[in-house]
Amino acid sequence: MLSELLDADHVVIAEIFSDDPTTAHMVACFSGGSYHQPVSYSLAGSPCEQVLSNQSCIFENGICETFPNDEMLQDLGAESYVGVPMLTADRTKLGLLAVLNNQPLNYPHAALELLQVAAAQAAAELAQLRISRNLHESQRRLQTLMNSLPGMAYRCKNDELWTMEIVSRGAQALTGYHSTELIDNAVIAWGDIIHPEDHATVVQAVDDAVARDKYFKVAYRIICAEGQIRWVWEQGKGIRNPDGKVTHFEGFILDVTEQRQHEQNIAAIAFRDELTGLANRAALLEHLQREYEQHPDQDYLLVLVDIRHFRNINERFGLHAGDRLLKVVGQRLDEGAADFDDIVLVARVTGDEFVVLVKSSFEKVEQFLTVANSLKRFFDDPVLLGEQSLALQLRMSGAYSHSASSATELLQQASIAMYEAKLHELSFCIFDEQLERKVSAERHQTERFLAALEKHELTIYLQPQIDLKSGECVGAEVLCRWFDQELGTVKPDVFIDIARKQGVLAELGIQVLSKTTEVLRKWQRDYEAIPKVSVNVGAQQFTSPEIVEDFLYCIRDVRPEQITLEITESDLMVDPVLALTVTRRLRDHGFKLAIDDFGTGYSSLAYLQQFAVDILKIDISFVQAMLRDEQSKTLVNTIIAMARSLGLETVAEGVETTEQAALLKELGCHFGQGYYFGHPVSPDDFEKQWLADKKAAVSLKT
Repeated sequence: MLSELLDADHVVIAEIFSDDPTTAHMVACFSGGSYHQPVSYSLAGSPCEQVLSNQSCIFENGICETFPNDEMLQDLGAESYVGVPMLTADRTKLGLLAVLNNQPLNYPHAALELLQVAAAQAAAELAQLRISRNLHESQRRLQTLMNSLPGMAYRCKNDELWTMEIVSRGAQALTGYHSTELIDNAVIAWGDIIHPEDHATVVQAVDDAVARDKYFKVAYRIICAEGQIRWVWEQGKGIRNPDGKVTHFEGFILDVTEQRQHEQNIAAIAFRDELTGLANRAALLEHLQREYEQHPDQDYLLVLVDIRHFRNINERFGLHAGDRLLKVVGQRLDEGAADFDDIVLVARVTGDEFVVLVKSSFEKVEQFLTVANSLKRFFDDPVLLGEQSLALQLRMSGAYSHSASSATELLQQASIAMYEAKLHELSFCIFDEQLERKVSAERHQTERFLAALEKHELTIYLQPQIDLKSGECVGAEVLCRWFDQELGTVKPDVFIDIARKQGVLAELGIQVLSKTTEVLRKWQRDYEAIPKVSVNVGAQQFTSPEIVEDFLYCIRDVRPEQITLEITESDLMVDPVLALTVTRRLRDHGFKLAIDDFGTGYSSLAYLQQFAVDILKIDISFVQAMLRDEQSKTLVNTIIAMARSLGLETVAEGVETTEQAALLKELGCHFGQGYYFGHPVSPDDFEKQWLADKKAAVSLKT
């Protein structure tokens, strides 16, 4: 996925260990569109060595020449490189994440941020994996140790007390009772030594094994002679008489008290958040899943708590202050929860998100609001960060366990509700049937859109652009349309937003441009003079290193001068440096550039000059308000005057009345576009109306 997001030729995730810090061990290697066998390699003389010495390392070109002794680098044939270290919460370096490309590349800041986020996630998973490795290794060593420890071998009757007939000498070290005190229940029966709470577990394990004629293996507690509790592990098998009846059991019992305590300590580390001391995500999910399996009738309310503006707090006060804040939030939630019998668990699940798990006997929004407001009161007092007093703001979402089939799904539902709360700036949001239907509908809509995009089922419409002096059609804006057999006509802002979220806006743009050039090729064959067309370009498309080549390939046999590329002010300013580089290359090939929705963003005159803009499109909101609002009229007049002084053409969007068109003509605007002149229509209808009838024009009354 990272390779696709950054359009990288190679992605390497490597791990380092403290006992050999000069060697990197690949965890994963994705190169040339496929995964490769991980290998180990020396860090000496490689760019990865520099990554582990710095926060990040970027080489935009000449990477092979810079590190000629790096054999792996030479084999890949990479030209550019960016790497970031994988760090734990305490800044321990676990390894690195590197992205390489076979051509020089100016890595944008957003790409570096994405890599840092991916590295942080990978570090968290790697740290968890190391804990699991240590756990498994400890278990292996302890198992070996356990097998060598003295234990108690026995033979007992198959009766209610498991009366001992033969007991080894290890019995005294294990139980405190001499072997003779156990034989024939002389002092105490083995059945009475077993802890009462574990007796049923032992009986069940033995009965199950007997029924399957297998060995039984069971861990349980015993009460020793001096009253201390010890954990033991027993393995045995039923002995059958000639009639096939199990009359005795034979086996051995080992003291595993230390092993059990060690496992519990390791488990506590693996399931505990290091920073706050609360349960972590793994502990939450394990607890919830166990409840789903063992107590299916018990309902829970999962409340997800998010710290508003946490990123800003980190940036303003520093990471140490952010960690301090997380500790305070965790402490207040934990201490406050102690006063509520229904709160069974408090956990930290992500960077600034916590979970409070509450027992519930009914599903009501009122219960969620009651709990949420109670949690909110824990933070009535401000938090002190050094000398700063910070009034903390929280956002909460909730989901009920009966609406999900697993712990993971329940947490996901709460996360969906949290996303909805953030989207609409809500303090509280509960996952309910209405939200579930909305999410399901959006997911279904997304799936159908992606399928339509893959099958090239989207179409284009054209809206005429009229010369306000002559009334003739001199251009057209290309507008994408999607009609689905099931969903009907889907609004452009809806499916364009889907494309943006799914990261396929660039593919959508290429399809629109391809369909546009098909229309232009036909017009060129059939008419001597044809109107120019305008095609919208999104900021997401600029991140593709092959955008210029892709555009030129799409328009082959069509002159670039015939096409104007429209980009909004806001998209232009997402990454001005990257946009400047791309737009200059496109203009060098003959494309014209228009700034769409001009006046709504924050581009400056300096940027207009740098981008070598050809056309300013006056936003529809100003055009439609200028007849009733003097300020809007002044703004439109100012834009037109400014464009005139810079030698730029102007196009007014959203012209719907004769009066609007006449005023724009009076103010000196060159072109108009809107329902007054014509609605968007299919290419065939546009051709019939504006090209086949060469006399077609709009009469403007002044």
